Amino acid sequence: KWKFNMNKPKGESLVQRGDLAGPISLDSNFNLEVDEASMTMSSEMQMAAKQRQLSALSYSPGKSLLSTAFMLYMSGTSIQIFSIMMTGMALINPLKAIAGINETFRPFEKQEGLNLYIPKLTFLALQILSVGVAIYKCSTMGLLPLTSADWVSYLPDREYLESAG
Repeated sequence: KWKFNMNKPKGESLVQRGDLAGPISLDSNFNLEVDEASMTMSSEMQMAAKQRQLSALSYSPGKSLLSTAFMLYMSGTSIQIFSIMMTGMALINPLKAIAGINETFRPFEKQEGLNLYIPKLTFLALQILSVGVAIYKCSTMGLLPLTSADWVSYLPDREYLESAG
Protein backbone atom coordinates (compact mmCIF):
# COMPACT_ATOMS: atom_id res chain seq x y z
CA LYS A 1 0.00 0.00 0.00
CA TRP A 2 1.28 3.49 -0.90
CA LYS A 3 1.33 6.14 1.77
CA PHE A 4 1.50 9.87 0.94
CA ASN A 5 2.92 12.26 3.48
CA MET A 6 2.18 15.83 2.41
CA ASN A 7 3.86 17.30 5.49
CA LYS A 8 7.25 15.78 4.84
CA PRO A 9 10.42 17.03 6.45
CA LYS A 10 13.12 18.45 4.18
CA GLY A 11 14.88 15.85 2.08
CA GLU A 12 12.32 13.09 2.70
CA SER A 13 10.22 11.57 -0.07
CA LEU A 14 6.50 12.27 -0.42
CA VAL A 15 5.83 8.57 -0.97
CA GLN A 16 6.96 6.11 1.63
CA ARG A 17 7.19 2.43 0.86
CA GLY A 18 10.10 0.49 2.19
CA ASP A 19 10.89 -1.88 -0.63
CA LEU A 20 9.45 -0.13 -3.73
CA ALA A 21 10.52 2.96 -5.59
CA GLY A 22 8.04 5.79 -6.06
CA PRO A 23 5.74 6.02 -9.08
CA ILE A 24 7.36 7.03 -12.37
CA SER A 25 5.73 10.45 -12.62
CA LEU A 26 6.36 11.43 -8.99
CA ASP A 27 8.77 14.27 -8.48
CA SER A 28 10.50 13.67 -5.18
CA ASN A 29 11.84 17.23 -5.13
CA PHE A 30 8.36 18.74 -5.26
CA ASN A 31 8.07 21.78 -2.99
CA LEU A 32 4.76 22.25 -1.16
CA GLU A 33 5.64 25.60 0.32
CA VAL A 34 3.52 28.49 -0.94
CA ASP A 35 4.47 32.14 -1.07
CA GLU A 36 2.37 34.41 1.12
CA ALA A 37 2.39 36.97 -1.69
CA SER A 38 0.73 34.55 -4.09
CA MET A 39 -2.05 33.78 -1.60
CA THR A 40 -3.13 37.37 -0.98
CA MET A 41 -4.94 39.45 -3.56
CA SER A 42 -4.13 43.07 -4.13
CA SER A 43 -6.89 45.60 -3.54
CA GLU A 44 -7.15 46.24 -7.29
CA MET A 45 -7.63 42.53 -7.95
CA GLN A 46 -10.27 42.32 -5.20
CA MET A 47 -12.17 45.26 -6.66
CA ALA A 48 -11.99 43.72 -10.15
CA ALA A 49 -13.31 40.41 -8.79
CA LYS A 50 -16.17 42.15 -6.99
CA GLN A 51 -16.97 44.13 -10.13
CA ARG A 52 -17.13 40.86 -12.10
CA GLN A 53 -19.49 39.38 -9.48
CA LEU A 54 -21.64 42.49 -9.66
CA SER A 55 -21.71 42.33 -13.45
CA ALA A 56 -22.67 38.65 -13.37
CA LEU A 57 -25.49 39.43 -10.96
CA SER A 58 -26.78 42.26 -13.13
CA TYR A 59 -26.82 40.08 -16.27
CA SER A 60 -28.38 37.05 -14.56
CA PRO A 61 -31.98 37.80 -15.72
CA GLY A 62 -30.77 37.75 -19.32
CA LYS A 63 -29.56 34.19 -18.92
CA SER A 64 -33.05 32.91 -18.20
CA LEU A 65 -34.82 35.14 -20.72
CA LEU A 66 -34.45 32.81 -23.70
CA SER A 67 -35.46 29.72 -21.75
CA THR A 68 -38.54 31.54 -20.42
CA ALA A 69 -39.47 32.70 -23.93
CA PHE A 70 -39.04 29.16 -25.30
CA MET A 71 -41.13 27.71 -22.48
CA LEU A 72 -43.88 30.24 -23.16
CA TYR A 73 -43.75 29.43 -26.87
CA MET A 74 -44.03 25.70 -26.18
CA SER A 75 -47.00 26.15 -23.84
CA GLY A 76 -49.17 27.21 -26.80
CA THR A 77 -51.75 29.96 -27.27
CA SER A 78 -54.82 28.15 -26.00
CA ILE A 79 -56.25 28.86 -22.57
CA GLN A 80 -55.24 25.86 -20.46
CA ILE A 81 -53.99 25.45 -16.91
CA PHE A 82 -50.40 24.85 -18.01
CA SER A 83 -50.20 27.89 -20.30
CA ILE A 84 -51.90 30.11 -17.70
CA MET A 85 -49.51 28.88 -15.02
CA MET A 86 -46.44 29.47 -17.22
CA THR A 87 -47.66 32.95 -18.18
CA GLY A 88 -48.44 33.82 -14.57
CA MET A 89 -44.98 32.75 -13.42
CA ALA A 90 -43.39 34.66 -16.30
CA LEU A 91 -45.24 37.79 -15.13
CA ILE A 92 -44.86 37.43 -11.37
CA ASN A 93 -41.17 36.45 -11.09
CA PRO A 94 -39.73 39.55 -12.83
CA LEU A 95 -42.11 41.80 -10.90
CA LYS A 96 -40.92 40.24 -7.62
CA ALA A 97 -37.31 40.73 -8.72
CA ILE A 98 -37.96 44.38 -9.59
CA ALA A 99 -39.59 44.91 -6.18
CA GLY A 100 -36.59 43.31 -4.43
CA ILE A 101 -33.82 44.95 -6.45
CA ASN A 102 -32.29 46.59 -3.39
CA GLU A 103 -32.23 43.27 -1.51
CA THR A 104 -30.52 41.66 -4.49
CA PHE A 105 -27.71 44.21 -4.52
CA ARG A 106 -27.46 44.68 -0.73
CA PRO A 107 -24.21 42.64 -0.36
CA PHE A 108 -22.45 45.09 -2.68
CA GLU A 109 -23.73 48.34 -1.10
CA LYS A 110 -21.10 48.45 1.64
CA GLN A 111 -18.21 48.03 -0.81
CA GLU A 112 -16.31 51.24 -1.37
CA GLY A 113 -15.58 52.11 -4.99
CA LEU A 114 -18.31 49.98 -6.55
CA ASN A 115 -20.79 51.85 -8.73
CA LEU A 116 -24.19 50.17 -8.40
CA TYR A 117 -26.20 52.43 -10.71
CA ILE A 118 -25.31 50.82 -14.04
CA PRO A 119 -25.66 47.20 -12.79
CA LYS A 120 -29.01 48.02 -11.18
CA LEU A 121 -30.24 49.67 -14.39
CA THR A 122 -29.07 46.66 -16.41
CA PHE A 123 -30.85 44.30 -14.01
CA LEU A 124 -34.00 46.44 -14.19
CA ALA A 125 -33.92 46.61 -17.99
CA LEU A 126 -33.58 42.84 -18.33
CA GLN A 127 -36.43 42.28 -15.86
CA ILE A 128 -38.64 44.73 -17.79
CA LEU A 129 -37.77 42.84 -20.95
CA SER A 130 -38.89 39.63 -19.21
CA VAL A 131 -42.19 41.29 -18.28
CA GLY A 132 -42.53 42.39 -21.92
CA VAL A 133 -42.14 38.79 -23.10
CA ALA A 134 -44.85 37.69 -20.65
CA ILE A 135 -47.18 40.52 -21.74
CA TYR A 136 -46.64 39.53 -25.37
CA LYS A 137 -47.62 35.98 -24.42
CA CYS A 138 -50.79 37.34 -22.77
CA SER A 139 -51.53 39.21 -25.99
CA THR A 140 -51.12 36.09 -28.16
CA MET A 141 -53.41 34.16 -25.82
CA GLY A 142 -56.09 36.85 -26.15
CA LEU A 143 -55.95 37.85 -22.49
CA LEU A 144 -55.30 41.55 -23.16
CA PRO A 145 -58.10 43.81 -24.41
CA LEU A 146 -56.46 45.07 -27.59
CA THR A 147 -59.25 45.01 -30.17
CA SER A 148 -62.27 47.28 -30.46
CA ALA A 149 -64.56 44.31 -29.82
CA ASP A 150 -63.15 44.06 -26.29
CA TRP A 151 -64.49 47.55 -25.50
CA VAL A 152 -67.99 47.25 -26.97
CA SER A 153 -69.62 46.98 -23.56
CA TYR A 154 -68.47 50.54 -22.76
CA LEU A 155 -70.16 52.08 -25.82
CA PRO A 156 -73.48 53.81 -25.11
CA ASP A 157 -76.61 52.10 -26.38
CA ARG A 158 -78.03 53.61 -29.52
CA GLU A 159 -81.45 55.20 -29.10
CA TYR A 160 -83.72 54.52 -32.04
CA LEU A 161 -86.09 57.27 -33.21
CA GLU A 162 -88.64 54.88 -34.65
CA SER A 163 -89.62 51.34 -33.94
CA ALA A 164 -91.75 48.97 -35.98
CA GLY A 165 -94.53 46.86 -34.71
